[in-house]
Amino acid sequence: MLTVIGALFANCLIAILKFVAAVITGSSGMMAEALHSVADTANQIFLLLGLRFHKKPPSRRHPFGYGKERFFWSFIAAIFIFGVGATYAMYEGFEKLSHPHAPERLAVAYWVLGISFLLEGASIGIAIREELRESRREEIPFFEYLRESKDPTAKTVIFEDAAALIGILIAAAGLYLTEHHVGPRGGAFWDGAASMLIGLVLAVVAFALARTSRALLIGEAASPRTVAAIRKAIQDHDNVAEVIELLTMHLAPKQILVNAHINLRDHLTTDDIEKTIGEIESAIREAEPDVDEIFLETAPPSKRGRKAKVKR
Repeated sequence: MLTVIGALFANCLIAILKFVAAVITGSSGMMAEALHSVADTANQIFLLLGLRFHKKPPSRRHPFGYGKERFFWSFIAAIFIFGVGATYAMYEGFEKLSHPHAPERLAVAYWVLGISFLLEGASIGIAIREELRESRREEIPFFEYLRESKDPTAKTVIFEDAAALIGILIAAAGLYLTEHHVGPRGGAFWDGAASMLIGLVLAVVAFALARTSRALLIGEAASPRTVAAIRKAIQDHDNVAEVIELLTMHLAPKQILVNAHINLRDHLTTDDIEKTIGEIESAIREAEPDVDEIFLETAPPSKRGRKAKVKR
């Protein structure tokens, strides 16, 4: 929550500053950056909606709860980045290349870009600090945690802020080359090219975020590390002969559904089976606290049909 709120205030202020600078200077690169920040600001609102709605309790229509709200709103944010940020940045750049004119009063643009860089740096610093804290808690290296994390909120903020920092550097480079009349058309070419390049960066980020959110929306499994821990928790029980099949799915970033088909030792009584199921469930939750729903089914050795369901 702190990560998103920090990014929201930073991007809102940055958007206002960039729009003012774009109007004063007439720079298409600055206008692209302003639209970029508007998209980022709207995305923080989408992420906050996801953080709010996913806490709704389960209902008859949604017995597993509303955890995937966070995945949905992250997907909407990715679409917004592409639809507003990338599309309009490319359009602005195309217009500038078609009708080139050099921007003016570039000192204003440089000041705004500098302030924006500091604010975006602070925002991404907060996001990375939160993720570092989580990675240490999980005892996983930071980059591995970031790759395996199913929390689209933090990833979206980090990706957005990283793209924003890159966009600021591109806009500054475009203004500098234009100011020094480098290349064709007295250097005016670079301002439009910078806008086009910013649009391309946003499109890449939007695609990456949409791909991640899509995988989670359609039912992505837990990470290999988590699946291995769950499998070990089941196999370590004395009454388990074999884990025939283990299925997992994220219902929310910290909410995992487990469905396991297991072969138990022969000659167990009904009471033994019930006790075993309860002990396995406890072992799974101890190994992976994020596990929320568990369904265990008995199965013949190495077969996946004709299962007699035992569920708690």
